[in-house]
Amino acid sequence: MSDRGMKKWAPYSSLIEQATCLEEMRYQRNKIEKPILEEDQIEKINYALQSYRGGIVKIKFFNDGYIYYINKEIKRIDIDNRKLIFDTGKLNFSQILDIELIDGF
Repeated sequence: MSDRGMKKWAPYSSLIEQATCLEEMRYQRNKIEKPILEEDQIEKINYALQSYRGGIVKIKFFNDGYIYYINKEIKRIDIDNRKLIFDTGKLNFSQILDIELIDGF
C-alpha cells in the first residue's frame, strides 16, 4: 500500500474561505497581552527619546497582541500627541516597549 503524502490534505486547502478562517484562528490564538513596563524601563525610554539627536533607532513595540521590532530613523517626536513620526508611519508612545539608539547620537 502506498502513502499518498500531502495529496490526502489537498481537499482541505481547496476552500479559500476555510484557509482564511484557519489563518485568522491561528492569528487570534497566538496573541499575547501587552507586557507591563517597570519604572526603570519607562525612564530608559524617556531618556532615549530626550537625548535623540538623529540616526537609526531600534524600537521594540507592541501592536494588536504581538511584539514587533523596527530599525528606523525618527523624523519627528510629537510630544503633544505622544507619537513618534517616521517616514512610513506613526507609533504611539504607549506601544513602545524598548528603544535603543544604534546610529547617530
